[in-house]
Amino acid sequence: MNDSDINQFIKALKDFIKHAEVEKLYHQSKMAYLNSKKTAQKTVHDEIEKKAAELEVTVDYYLAEFM
Repeated sequence: MNDSDINQFIKALKDFIKHAEVEKLYHQSKMAYLNSKKTAQKTVHDEIEKKAAELEVTVDYYLAEFM
């Protein structure tokens, strides 16, 4: 390999590493979003169950009448 080939390889490797870092950040962000979405859904579900229990009705009835 000559110097030009080596420099081209180093440039390609650096580009690959940058792309991998971006993909890793994207994946971490997506996982954080999905976890927060899951937590929010559970919170909403728990609140609906709590309100239904306070009114002494089933969750299905509460959803049909009050949501």
